[in-house]
Amino acid sequence: MKISVREMVLAGFFAALMAVGAYVSKIWPPDVVPFSLLPLLCMLAGVILGPKLGALSMTVYLLVGLTGIPVFASPPYGGFTYIFKPTFGFLVSFIVGAYVAGLLVHKKKNPGWVTFLGAMLTSTVAMYAVGLPWMYLMFNFYVGQAMTFMQVLMMMSLYIVLDFVKAVIAAVVGKAMYERVTKQFVRPQFK
Repeated sequence: MKISVREMVLAGFFAALMAVGAYVSKIWPPDVVPFSLLPLLCMLAGVILGPKLGALSMTVYLLVGLTGIPVFASPPYGGFTYIFKPTFGFLVSFIVGAYVAGLLVHKKKNPGWVTFLGAMLTSTVAMYAVGLPWMYLMFNFYVGQAMTFMQVLMMMSLYIVLDFVKAVIAAVVGKAMYERVTKQFVRPQFK
């Protein structure tokens, strides 16, 4: 994939936004259900940048964190050992989520509300399709805490509901941003 300097900057910008979103999760009060902007930002990256560039920006975010730079939301905040955390699968899922959101929006010539909402909901399902199996595997085979897949699903049920709410917000914000960007610039063609 050959990308321009402008596209590199945009991918870096969304990777940096993810780091800021993770920081917001760090300072959120610990007695409240952890709130994360990351799924919302991931979907917006796909919508604004397109599927490939959106996925690339999430890959950059993931690789920056794995090198040890503290850009992730929970301890140890970065480093290669983060892959052993049960929630690491959700970081990987942001790559898939951005790609799916971008693909479903960018394949339409003039996407409407239904397209945006469908793209964000499908993106959320894709993120959980990657994140939940990783969590199940880590709990059962690394952490040593035997859990059924249904127990993992029930443990994450509140987060799932909140992420579907974020998908609706991402559809509203994403549509507005997409329309603004496509009016000012020639719409990029990511194939």
